[in-house]
Amino acid sequence: MLEEKVVITKTPLRVSLVGGGTDMPYFYNKFFGITISFAIKKYVYVTAKYHNNFQEKYRLNYSETENTNKINNIKNVRIKETIKELKITRPLYINTFSDIPANSGLGSSSSFTVGLLHALFKLEKKKFSKKKLAEIAYKIEAKITNNSLGKQDHYIAAFGGIKHIKYTQKKITVLPIISNKKNLKYLFNSCLLIWTGKARQSANVLINQKKNAKKNYKRLNELNKLTINFLNEIKKKEINIKEMGKIISETWQIKKNFSKLVTNDYINKIYNKVIHKTYGGKLLGAGNGGFILILINHKNKKKIIKHIKEYQCLSVDLEKNGSIVL
Repeated sequence: MLEEKVVITKTPLRVSLVGGGTDMPYFYNKFFGITISFAIKKYVYVTAKYHNNFQEKYRLNYSETENTNKINNIKNVRIKETIKELKITRPLYINTFSDIPANSGLGSSSSFTVGLLHALFKLEKKKFSKKKLAEIAYKIEAKITNNSLGKQDHYIAAFGGIKHIKYTQKKITVLPIISNKKNLKYLFNSCLLIWTGKARQSANVLINQKKNAKKNYKRLNELNKLTINFLNEIKKKEINIKEMGKIISETWQIKKNFSKLVTNDYINKIYNKVIHKTYGGKLLGAGNGGFILILINHKNKKKIIKHIKEYQCLSVDLEKNGSIVL
């Protein structure tokens, strides 16, 4: 008789502050990359158990429901490739849901892959580290996207917290950002996310960006310099939100040139409506939709939300644990 063990994982989404794009292997293997990002208290949940319904081998519930006996008939490519990667042959039930819609620029697909992998590792009683979890999750998604994505999302989903991650050909180093509680509270109170109302598929943007890789090398090296400046700011005894916002805006101006698909008139309209009331901001994720991050005077938060009342806004809180088993 099959075991009735159920594993539920809870994996955070993330906000990328600076450096996104430099975490692409095709770039950091040639130069180096740096990102600063943090996990937020919004999650992807994954339930996994061995399946004992003899009518189908795989029962999968996400935005769709799938029942099939053959692994190659599974439509959800992340589920299919994760099962293949772990060489699981037993029948499986997998269920997932999220606090935030998919394709929102908060790394949901990577958080899902990390959470699914974590659940199946536990179900299979396999040993793993956070780094192994991030690397295998990246390997799975890289296969799906033809190596057109970076590693930042997988690492921050696995590790949690606010992290400075360094990428080189030889190794990836995850470093906690040591800052006093007052500074971190000030930073998170100053962050606001604006929902554009447009979900998007990041793959097309990233594939187009990869095609422009050689043209973008100079821009990505400029991002590295700005990320180092941001890191110096966040480590100061008293942080300067105005300066941090200015740096984030500068990275957005660079990122818009990565690909013609990164932004559009609709996103620019929202950005231009609010940016003069902020210290700076950018579109999160690969581009073309999702959330806009702005840094603001937290005392003016209610006024800013009222100014853009036609758009949903989201405040953020730091999540410290990364992917966990409930």
